[in-house]
Amino acid sequence: MGRLRPLPQKKVIKILLDNGFVQVRSESHITFKKTTQDGRVLTTWVPHHNEVTLFVIQHIIRQSEKPRSEFE
Repeated sequence: MGRLRPLPQKKVIKILLDNGFVQVRSESHITFKKTTQDGRVLTTWVPHHNEVTLFVIQHIIRQSEKPRSEFE
């Protein structure tokens, strides 16, 4: 397993969009939502920064229920 590190904002957004998330709002953060097959709604956000910090990436992984390997 690789090591997590800060990623460019555009790459994080691309990962979310490629996994079925839809941008629903862009205010202080860009908000993304996805409805799972069992009807749950997953919500996550990406800050308006050129680089997304490791702390935020870990938060996005938990909220999006995506494998950590997609963000390495």
